[in-house]
Amino acid sequence: MYKVKDRTYGIPVNMYVTLMLYNKDMFDAAKVPYPPSDYEDKSWTFDKMVEDAKKLTVISDDIAKTQYGVDFTWAERDNRPLYFGAEPYSEDTWTNGGVPSATHFDSPEVIAAYNKLFGLIFKEKVSPTTEWSKSVAGQNGDPFVAGKIGMSVGGSWNLAGANDFPFKVGVAAVPWGGNDKVRSTLYVDPLMVLKGSKHPKEAFEWIKYLVTADVQEKSIELSGGNPPVNTQAAEAYYQHFEGVDPQDIKNVYEGAIKYGFESYNHLITNYSQINDMFINEMQPIESGHKTVEEVMPTIQKKLQEIIKR
Repeated sequence: MYKVKDRTYGIPVNMYVTLMLYNKDMFDAAKVPYPPSDYEDKSWTFDKMVEDAKKLTVISDDIAKTQYGVDFTWAERDNRPLYFGAEPYSEDTWTNGGVPSATHFDSPEVIAAYNKLFGLIFKEKVSPTTEWSKSVAGQNGDPFVAGKIGMSVGGSWNLAGANDFPFKVGVAAVPWGGNDKVRSTLYVDPLMVLKGSKHPKEAFEWIKYLVTADVQEKSIELSGGNPPVNTQAAEAYYQHFEGVDPQDIKNVYEGAIKYGFESYNHLITNYSQINDMFINEMQPIESGHKTVEEVMPTIQKKLQEIIKR
């Protein structure tokens, strides 16, 4: 993605994907089979995930006994309709310097996608509210790490540190959601040499050093599990996590790349403003005070203002 018209502008150093982590202890207790790591398994669908999540969910007045089946934080908020096959930005966004000529956040397709997503919380009741997550894991904590979530869909940085989790962890494919081409958000992190650098040759030597197998393998160890771009070091990455089948991690990585699309926050201009707006405007939906239908026209209007400005 960092090559434009045959010119390379960045060298990737780490590559994160979207994956599912699951709590093996919780699955064992509920006698639910583990989800598959094979991205080609057509039986592993969003609806099957919901079905399994219901068997893992326990709602109790005692917060210590409450647990939820799934926490589905696939990509940034504006990115999520893509998982269900809805295109929120015009196709020219990706060839026009990250500036969309049109956005479709008030379209029936995008609204339906968000309703399916928020339905996990308010309709199916298999996912936690943000308030509940904060109450069990702290302001920026992860309720999955606290042992309160059966399946967690998110960036593969969540796997780093899994060797220290207080339960057995598994890795699975993101289920089929309605988009035959995209099931994973990719976060490819590059190193770049600035145009005005006084030492471009030395900087390039430093980049080459950082992507060698030895250095990338050291990075895996020191970070607790940063995913390398070096294919030789990748084999060490697959072996790094105790109790997790290396083949499952390899399956998930290869499948996530095949069905991956680069995160919108790497592709769209002025993204920090857009992201802040989505966080603020979607809070009433996430808390259950407003519907998707009430909020999306406002988001569409404010997004157009940001792009125009």
